Amino acid sequence: MTTKEIALQYLSKGLSVIPLISPSMASKKLSEKEFIRRCKTPPMPWKEYQMRLPTEEEVSAWFEKWPDANIGIVTGKVSGIVVFDLDSDHAVEYAENEGGFPETAKVKTGKGYHVYAKHPGFEIRNDVRKELDLDIRADGGYVVAPPSFHGSGRQYEWEEGYSIFEIDPADCKPWMIDYLKEVNICSAKPVKKTTPKPSDNHSTASKPVTDNQYADILKKGAQQGNRNHSATKLIGHLLGKGNDPEMVWEMITQWNASKNKPPIDHSELKRTFESIRDTHQKNKSSKDEKKEIDVTEFLDTESKICAEYNQDYVKVSFAGNLLSVMESKMNGGLIGGRAYVIGGIPSSCKTGLINNMADNICLNGHPVLFFSYDDGAAELRYRTFSRFSGFDIEDFNNNRVSDSDLKAIFRNDQVSLISKSKYVVQNSIKLDDWAQLVDKISARHNKAPVIMVDYLRKVKTESNRLDERLRVDEILGSLTELAKTYNLPVLVISELSRESYKSGQRLGMTSFKESGNIEYEASWLGILAAVEDDGYTLKSDWERIINHDGNIDLIVFKAKRGTGMTGRIPLKLDKLKMTVRDRIEATKADTVTSLPKKSKYA
Repeated sequence: MTTKEIALQYLSKGLSVIPLISPSMASKKLSEKEFIRRCKTPPMPWKEYQMRLPTEEEVSAWFEKWPDANIGIVTGKVSGIVVFDLDSDHAVEYAENEGGFPETAKVKTGKGYHVYAKHPGFEIRNDVRKELDLDIRADGGYVVAPPSFHGSGRQYEWEEGYSIFEIDPADCKPWMIDYLKEVNICSAKPVKKTTPKPSDNHSTASKPVTDNQYADILKKGAQQGNRNHSATKLIGHLLGKGNDPEMVWEMITQWNASKNKPPIDHSELKRTFESIRDTHQKNKSSKDEKKEIDVTEFLDTESKICAEYNQDYVKVSFAGNLLSVMESKMNGGLIGGRAYVIGGIPSSCKTGLINNMADNICLNGHPVLFFSYDDGAAELRYRTFSRFSGFDIEDFNNNRVSDSDLKAIFRNDQVSLISKSKYVVQNSIKLDDWAQLVDKISARHNKAPVIMVDYLRKVKTESNRLDERLRVDEILGSLTELAKTYNLPVLVISELSRESYKSGQRLGMTSFKESGNIEYEASWLGILAAVEDDGYTLKSDWERIINHDGNIDLIVFKAKRGTGMTGRIPLKLDKLKMTVRDRIEATKADTVTSLPKKSKYA
């Protein structure tokens, strides 16, 4: 049977099915961890299928578009199921000690089992228990279904005699119901409590405090029905913090005796503790083990070099009818796997330039993922509307455009095309999560997007670095890695130091506010400014030149790895229509001026 036929069979059983990225669809350049994670990701938006079953036509269309896709089954009320995901022998042992599972549908996953049960009717949160290796997939979640392939190469398969086509999901046993209820309590987000304002008898204000789940369990104990679950959670947390196992055992026995009514049987508590301790030590040991490196991976082969040369080259045109000279001097477009960094003095229309480039890329049928942190999504939208309508940007900024005109502009053929492939993000999504966005956009368009960032310092990361220069270096390094991993161009705006704004200032790569890795990580580096003929010195009346004449120069200081040539590219701004175009200088045959060779002593 084809994947499509199997997916339709699941649908006929009343299960909400969706496609998932399979190993054959995911990029082989990803790290092993990222590759495995990617092979469980939907290639499309799927939220509505948490609420309704897809139609047969939708399922057929998905698996015709992605015939190699894995199959996902959406859990929760929509499919009438909850799935217990057991990832180790310890999880299986825990479930057996609690009372075991009923005769029900069951899947072999490689590391353990997916046990399907009938949804009990109340809302159930998805839950991950690393200390127990027992996860719950319920409302708002999904599981990978047979005959899908895991990123490691293992195949999901129904346990013999327990296929969902042979046996229906059974009702949950009482311990399972108790466990799911406890999951809802423990998975709830901490509630912030604000202490009352100080009275006349208090001279200092109290700060808001946050409930601590683990401190709560230690203080209050657990009621019958969720004692084992609470003990498991607490033991895993204490061991995970690096506490000595003997100390943890002593603490747990005292907690159990004094706080739990009635206490957990001592031998049962001991088994739970030892099982979690052993799992914790095993996981720690596996993390500490160094992976054997196969040095032959670093050698070239004929097939390897041909595949990389012919398949990995990506060039994205951005010129449209405005920037053909600029594009020609940048090797005909933006190159995949390269990081482009552009800076500029105030009012040099940095955002306007890259927004024009983004719109032209979309008109050429290529998606763009635009992180608009400086001006926001609405301002970026109005810049595009100004370009393709009879209205100036100030008409939008001052609310002088009627709703009917807005709708007409949105229906404009060019604007309509742009709106289908220009993804504008203004909320602070952390850089570590950008890969998920790239995956989903790539799946929708069958090509990775061009990433544009306005601007570099506003990108959020998991890092808590206090040194801003080091933080920006880390961001740029991560963006460069993202570009290489997905073979896509990344274009970011970075700030210049205030010293660079002074008339007569000599511009260079060190003009960037946080030069650091910018000089080394970027494949292409340019600055927008109004400069003298030497290509480096800022003109004394640059503000008047830009604001009244609209003349600006793009000075390319660095162009490596096939990104074009260095030099000065004259441009013309129209700040009312928010366009940037090539500036044809009457006195020059060529609009691009090569920079004089810079002395190393300058």
